[in-house]
Amino acid sequence: MQAVDPNRNSAEDMDRLERQQHTKKSDLSTEDVNNFIEAHSDALARILFIYARLNAGIKYVQGMNEILAVIYYCFWKFGNEAIISTEYLESDVFFCFSNLMSELQDGFLRDLDKEKNGIDGKCKRLVGMIKLVDPPVWEKLE
Repeated sequence: MQAVDPNRNSAEDMDRLERQQHTKKSDLSTEDVNNFIEAHSDALARILFIYARLNAGIKYVQGMNEILAVIYYCFWKFGNEAIISTEYLESDVFFCFSNLMSELQDGFLRDLDKEKNGIDGKCKRLVGMIKLVDPPVWEKLE
């Protein structure tokens, strides 16, 4: 499998991506499977799937994809520079996402929505900060 290469935009690659978009992978021809171009969304979906399987108490909750997308983009965009390597992009992104989610997971647990560390508590803290920092905005929100 090949990853999407931003420097390659040949007509052949674009045709292949078009076929992939409209066909299940199992229905692709042998040649298309051998030359399958993996989209970024494939990697994101795998990471979220594995995270959900390993964290059965949380599973997948709307918004996790947005957190993951930012991490993935940073690793992909700045890959092969001094700090980040793209050699193990997917596993590195999964590791960082898992660690970040261990800090943020209370915001994704429905049972904790009404608690201090749940989404309601976090929203109340945000509103309190806005009230202190920018009272005119707070007044509009109220």
